[in-house]
Order: sequence, then structure tokens, then C-alpha cells
Amino acid sequence: MAFEAVLNQDQLRPQKWKRITVSVSLVLHAAALVVGVAYSFWRVDELPLPSVVVTLMAGAPPPPPPPPPPAGGTKKKTTKPKTKLEQPKTEMVQPKEQPKEAPPPPEKEEEDEGEEGGVKGGEKGGVKGGVVGGVVGAPPPPPVKEEAKILSAPIGHGQLAIDPNAEAYKVQIPPSLNRSGIQFSAIVTVSVSAQGQVLAVAVRKGADPAIDPQIPVVIRRWRYRPYVVDGHPVPFKYTFRYDVSAR
Repeated sequence: MAFEAVLNQDQLRPQKWKRITVSVSLVLHAAALVVGVAYSFWRVDELPLPSVVVTLMAGAPPPPPPPPPPAGGTKKKTTKPKTKLEQPKTEMVQPKEQPKEAPPPPEKEEEDEGEEGGVKGGEKGGVKGGVVGGVVGAPPPPPVKEEAKILSAPIGHGQLAIDPNAEAYKVQIPPSLNRSGIQFSAIVTVSVSAQGQVLAVAVRKGADPAIDPQIPVVIRRWRYRPYVVDGHPVPFKYTFRYDVSAR
């Protein structure tokens, strides 16, 4: 045991010296580093600044001012006295009355003997058969168109001056449709003039394609008595059912 203790003691000594030498070397290196840094800051040289050359360019000098005018050359301003304009005085003069001239005597109008075939009160140079008081050379105004009175079917048929069942005023049924007991009906509107003549026929509802073309032709032959309102005849129209029966 004693021998092992001696061996262990010999092993501990070298480790202790190693630690001391490492510590000393670190301290020395750190000190050398600090000294080197401080020396470099202390001995640093200042860098020379670059020289800058500045040249100023000046423009051409201005021309010299003109010489002053001579002392005796100035003109003195003369001021003219202002004169007031006197307004002429106007006097009020009463106008003189002028004598009134007598009006000329009226000229006698020549008596118009008129033209042959003229109308009393008409215009000279007018159209024969014109209206009294109309424009010279203008044709007579057209007659005023009166609106047709709308009558009922019984009243309108009562104005007939012919027999609608006569052969000349009745639609003829074709032989193919002429059978006993067959009846055809159409709705018709008739417009009549003030003199009783048929002006227009409108088929509102047809009876048969074979009969409808005959209806306006036949009814245009009808004649009516004038329908009088307030003492004068007026046009009228009415709508009725037109029946055609086979024999």
C-alpha cells in the first residue's frame, strides 16, 4: 500500500505543474494582446486629406452707365390754366299756334254699275258663282262635312224607299246551297248620304263565302228617304242583320 501511495503522489505533481504553466501562458498572451492593441491606437498615423482646387468662372462685366444729360438741356413743364366752359343759357319760348288746314272735300265715289251676271255686294273681278264677301279670285270654300247620325236598325230600315225583298234588291242563293229551310244571316253596316244614297257597305260578319261578295253589290242599289233633323236632311248610318232564306 505504501508503494502505491508513492506512485499516486508522483502522478499528482506533474498535473499541478501543467495547470500552473497553462494559466501563466494565458495571462501572458492576454497581456501581450492588450499591449499590442493599445500601441496600435497610440501610434496610428493620420491619413492625408486630398487637396481640392476650386476655380470660379466670372461673367463679362456690365457696360458702363450712360453719361448724365447736360445741366441746361432739361425743359421745364409749363402748366396751362384750366378754363371753365360756360354753358349757354336756354330761354323757354312758347311755341306759336299754327292755323289748322281745312280737310279736303271727300271725293265722290264712282257708282259701280257692276258686271253682267254679277251679284250685288260682290267683289270686282270675282268668280262667277262665288260667295259674297270671299277673297277675289279664290274658289268657293268646300262644303262642311256633317257627321253621320247613328240610328237603330228599326229606324234605319224605316227610311227605306224600296222593297228589300224584291229580286233586284235581294241576294241570289247559288243552286248548290238553295235548299228549302236553309237561312243565311250576316251583320252589315250601311252609311247613307243626306240625299238617301248608299255611300258605303261594310260586312261585319259574313253569312257564307258564296254569298258574302253579293251583299255589298246588292245593298248599294237600295235607296232611302232623307233623314231630317231640325228642318234639314243629314247623313246617317245603322247596323242590322241581313237574312237570306232559301226557297
